[in-house]
Amino acid sequence: MVAIGRLTPALIHELNNSLLVLLGTADLELAMLPPESKERERMETVRDAGNEIRDAVSQLASFTRAPLEGEQELSLVEVGQSAAALTRRLRLQRDIDFDDQYCDEELIVRGNEAQLIQALLHMLTNGFQASNVGGTVRLALVREGSEAVALVSDDGAGMTSEQAEKAFEIFETTRLEQQGSGIGLTAARAIARRHGGDLELRPASSGTVFALRLPLVV
Repeated sequence: MVAIGRLTPALIHELNNSLLVLLGTADLELAMLPPESKERERMETVRDAGNEIRDAVSQLASFTRAPLEGEQELSLVEVGQSAAALTRRLRLQRDIDFDDQYCDEELIVRGNEAQLIQALLHMLTNGFQASNVGGTVRLALVREGSEAVALVSDDGAGMTSEQAEKAFEIFETTRLEQQGSGIGLTAARAIARRHGGDLELRPASSGTVFALRLPLVV
């Protein structure tokens, strides 16, 4: 029993990593699939099954008292690199270029790695959906004073002042023709604020620029 108790937290960690990829893939594909299609129905089945597994893992974690949503000090640069690698693995960019750049600092913050990766994926998904074929989405990790900042920019059509005011409202989307859900940016901002930071829309001469800001560990 002692050996099982020691094994379970490691097993939960591995399952959560796999679930991040599975549920992240499902969410990204669902954002691009047309409603009422067979492909969407199948992907919804995959997502629902993943959620059931996640619930079971949560119950297992509660039983063993293993930390499921624990925070730790981590490098936002490494979080960005993980999100970028996952973006390329999922072929999220399709016919759109993707460029990622990182500062020399590690940008140490305190938070939940899986949640922060998910926030960046939401931002990147928004960028790809806003871009035209042949466009470019850029991810940049920088330091601004006492904050670590993840910048996601695209060279799409941008937003009107009215759209910008509603950018973070749930179910608000400028991409109905692409079946944008209008949930991603709302979720990304919620994650940022849960970590003591924020997500903001910054002025841009073209396209859009979103900045996820987190306090650096002193």
